[in-house]
Amino acid sequence: MIINISICYNYNGDAMKDILKILFMVFIVVVVYLYKDNIANFVTDEIIYKGSNKVLTYNEYFLDNNYLYVQNIDINEVNNYQELLNIFYTTVNSGDNSYSFYCSYDKCIDDVNKLIDDQEFITSINNFVHPYNSFSYINVSIDSKNKITIKSKKVYTEQQIEYVNNYVNDFINKNVKEEMSNYDKIKIFHDHIINNTYYEDSNKELYNAYYLLTKGKGICGGYSDILSIYMNILGIQNYKISSESHVWNLVNLDNTWYHLDATWDDPVTNDGKQYLIHNFFLISTKELHELDNVEHNFVKTIYQEAK
Repeated sequence: MIINISICYNYNGDAMKDILKILFMVFIVVVVYLYKDNIANFVTDEIIYKGSNKVLTYNEYFLDNNYLYVQNIDINEVNNYQELLNIFYTTVNSGDNSYSFYCSYDKCIDDVNKLIDDQEFITSINNFVHPYNSFSYINVSIDSKNKITIKSKKVYTEQQIEYVNNYVNDFINKNVKEEMSNYDKIKIFHDHIINNTYYEDSNKELYNAYYLLTKGKGICGGYSDILSIYMNILGIQNYKISSESHVWNLVNLDNTWYHLDATWDDPVTNDGKQYLIHNFFLISTKELHELDNVEHNFVKTIYQEAK
């Protein structure tokens, strides 16, 4: 009797183990089917690309600004064309020099390749971000797993940033009063820059705010950058806007966007004298194009705030 009971117990136990194994396998199959996308992402992220940069880091010059064309976004997998535009913008805007994300919709890789070759798009991303986070060089790579990596080199060095910030903050401390309107705060610096610098197009290396301040001369990129840096410090929303051969500022005052072109308010003259004008100071798009519709002919589908 003892032996028979023992044999019966072993038989039932083995059968139960087999049933549990089958149920466990069914459970695994169901889980894998239901969560296959998450599992695939985990394998890609934690095994294939373990240790790669998956989380954006934001520096102090990140701007929490969303526009009609591009918006900040917190993802690492792109599901449509708008998200692709947004991830390019957010990556550059964050100040992170390297970031990777994944393409998950059918034409994503084709869209990435088109954007890389689209100079209007590349320029616009620089225009929408803080000048200190803008890039002089950007590299976009694509691997066989549809992983996109963006790497960039910034326009401004830390030394240049320190110099420009000291200059601008010193000007604000000495000249800007709290009771002044934003219009007057912008005007006083606009006039100061024009009175102390002049336009020089023979040296294209004078392209940023640092060279404008240290050399006393520069091209439109220097004028637009220094005005943008100044307004960002004061908390006045703005971005740069450009045509094929020119760049200037677009400024939000009381929920209305205005054009500000300090370069064209600092005209080059035959007599060599310095002139300060306000023809392009905080004007509407209609007024801008009445004055000039060639150098200021911008892509309206990108700079949609400039109605």
